[in-house]
Amino acid sequence: MNIFTHNGMRRIGTALALAAVAGSGTVAAAAPAVAGQSTTQAICNVYNGFRFQPAGSTAVYLVIDGERHQVPNEATYFRLWATWNGIQPNGGVCDLGDPLIDGAYLARELETGNVYLVGRRKRWIPNMTVFNQYSFDPARIRDEGRDYLPSRGPDIPERL
Repeated sequence: MNIFTHNGMRRIGTALALAAVAGSGTVAAAAPAVAGQSTTQAICNVYNGFRFQPAGSTAVYLVIDGERHQVPNEATYFRLWATWNGIQPNGGVCDLGDPLIDGAYLARELETGNVYLVGRRKRWIPNMTVFNQYSFDPARIRDEGRDYLPSRGPDIPERL
């Protein structure tokens, strides 16, 4: 009897395809989909924090929650990162999410010291490991009081 289910094999096949697209030399085990996530989105959680640029395109995407989010422009890009280094080719297999908002930035909340990715909502970056997985530039963090930040959204997830 085959121990793999049809969906399990599809997840493993998708993971292999994603590893090939990302140019990764390793393939992580497929994570089960969380309620509300597609199978591709669950598998793309291994790419949380990766920046992708499709061949022949000037668009740059950041993977958060297993989805690609387009960085809207160069000014927003440089509010998060110091250089273009670390951008991976392709990444088109991951589901497309909402773009980051124009002017998204990193903020340290004065009252708590928590660091957030700020856009439509503030998303807590829970530790330096996650911060570094996203290759954010610590010099880009600006201090702001809680009253100047939007409401809190989900935490920025680690790479699975």
